[in-house]
Amino acid sequence: MSHKSKEVIKKDVVQAVVVAENFRNDFAPITNDTPLALLPLLNVALIDYTLEFLSLGGIEETFLFCCSNVDLIKEHLEKSIKNSAGWSLTMKVNIIISESCRSFGDCLRDLDAKGLIRSDFVLLESGTIGNIKLLPILKKHNEICKVDKGAAMTIILQEAGVGQAGRCLHEELLLVSTLNNRVLFHQKLGRSNTRKIELPLEILVDNSAVNILHNLKDTHIAICSASVLPLFSDNFDFQTRDDFVRGLLINEEILGSTIYWHLIKGSQYGASITNWRMYQAVSREILHRWTYPLVPDMGISTRENNYTHLKNNIYRNKNVHLAKNSNLVEDVIIGSGSSISDGSQISKSIIGENIKIGKNVIIEDSFIFSNTSIGDNCTIKHSVIGSDCILKPGNKVTCGSILGKGVQLPKDKFVEDSLVQSKKPEGACAADKLGEKAYKLKHTDDDEESDSEEEGLVKQLSRLHIADQEIEESDDESVASSKSDEELSYTTSPVPDDTNLFLTEVIDSLARGFEDKLQCDNLILEINSSRYAYNVTVKEVNFNVVKAILMLPFQLSTGQPYLHSLRPLLVYFSPILKNYIRNTNAMTDCLQAVQEVASTNNELNECVVTVLNWFYNKDHLSEEMILSWFSGIDKNTRFYARVQPFINWLQEAEEASSSEDE
Repeated sequence: MSHKSKEVIKKDVVQAVVVAENFRNDFAPITNDTPLALLPLLNVALIDYTLEFLSLGGIEETFLFCCSNVDLIKEHLEKSIKNSAGWSLTMKVNIIISESCRSFGDCLRDLDAKGLIRSDFVLLESGTIGNIKLLPILKKHNEICKVDKGAAMTIILQEAGVGQAGRCLHEELLLVSTLNNRVLFHQKLGRSNTRKIELPLEILVDNSAVNILHNLKDTHIAICSASVLPLFSDNFDFQTRDDFVRGLLINEEILGSTIYWHLIKGSQYGASITNWRMYQAVSREILHRWTYPLVPDMGISTRENNYTHLKNNIYRNKNVHLAKNSNLVEDVIIGSGSSISDGSQISKSIIGENIKIGKNVIIEDSFIFSNTSIGDNCTIKHSVIGSDCILKPGNKVTCGSILGKGVQLPKDKFVEDSLVQSKKPEGACAADKLGEKAYKLKHTDDDEESDSEEEGLVKQLSRLHIADQEIEESDDESVASSKSDEELSYTTSPVPDDTNLFLTEVIDSLARGFEDKLQCDNLILEINSSRYAYNVTVKEVNFNVVKAILMLPFQLSTGQPYLHSLRPLLVYFSPILKNYIRNTNAMTDCLQAVQEVASTNNELNECVVTVLNWFYNKDHLSEEMILSWFSGIDKNTRFYARVQPFINWLQEAEEASSSEDE
């Protein structure tokens, strides 16, 4: 084979990128010990579903981007290859490691720096499952690119009526597009604090006909042009894929990029497990065989089929012991090595491997992970029980409770609407202790949020059950309107869209202010006006103002080294910094902004000591707050090593001052 033909083969390899992190805490406390990629879904790791889907879809090479628990994921993939998992026979998987990434966008920026992707590719988020034929969509995207040179991404959507269980309440989507499927407007209604929709007038003025759609769900799968990674690198406020889509639509004329969408039809299926509600919905859809061939009796993580499909969507592993008078009702799967004793009844639940279930146990709408023991007369409803747990006789776990790995409940203990972990959490009081290895996690009341993250997580499973009942009782679309405002306003995004837009506004204002030499007092008024327009908190304002100044050298593109460009900006905007960094909380926000930008940017990371020293000398930061902040940084990061000399200098200066006073 000639060298030229080898190059052609390499160029034609169909690639995919899977970001194996979700950068949220939606699955706590389970993911405190288990990475999301290895979260069991019907007793198979999530990553196995994703890789098998890609392999069946025609992908030949996948880059799996990992930021944590890399050894566990590597070990699992090696085991899958040893067991001849289907994907291992047709697809190459490369693990990309970067522990400094703190968002989906950071991962893509790091991938761009590595230069591994040179052509169109499939982009997936963690927890994505499907049976979509990807090659025809890739071909169609390529044809679009030939006509529209700015086409950056084709997002894959699926029809889903209002109220369907597999349609996530937090991702209610309104889409407006041209007749050739170019996206003009894209808004996740469930992540907005208002139910009001503001549709730009120019969309209707500039287009003779448009499609307005609200019957779609986001599969979290996208076909990307090679330009996507550089666009993430050039726009640091793109933290999620939704940020990317929204940013391109808002700045289409500036960035010169467009978004298209593709509707999957028929038996094709796609979904992403972003929270417990979607976890339960997708589990049920797999049991109902919507995801064929990714169903339990097809052998997903191995070529061997170990499950028998019985009536009423019940799957039983060959190595399971069932007492004669135990009862499996419907939508049940039981993993290898498990046993169920006399009088126990299980319905709409997933039973993992090596589960020991005692007598007269009732399990409904729940998930029991591997190596767990459940004593006699226990009741588990609408809950998740992590691996290696021990439930003593008489325990009741209900109403969306989630027990982390290794939890042990004392006899007759009742747990309702709670997150429980085996280790004592910081700040725990006596009332939080349920047992020697069982502690409740507190519901925190952070700042201005009306609902804590943990509280929202705990309610998700029970909400799904309520939603199912409503759907059964209603034949029209009034189900969606019956949801509470709390559900519609709940957000799982790590950085709200409004915050990203606020950051963009601040960067634009500061860039224009510096170039036109505007008064800083006028710029402060602009920033405050943007704050009220986007309804961001004081903490977010402090954080993003500092972040914007640190990112300005990239925005202005002076062609000079980063530090050389940053110095005059710091001096010019010193009055703005003084206005916003007024107290210890603001100092913490400032330091966190420095850390975030430096962790994702080599230029600032190289000169971070100089930048911190400038803030310290100008009295924007106190020694006490710097030392307190530094004590919380991960010692294994490159950022920690960079800052360490400055901290040593501060501590030595303090010791010298103390000795002089003596």
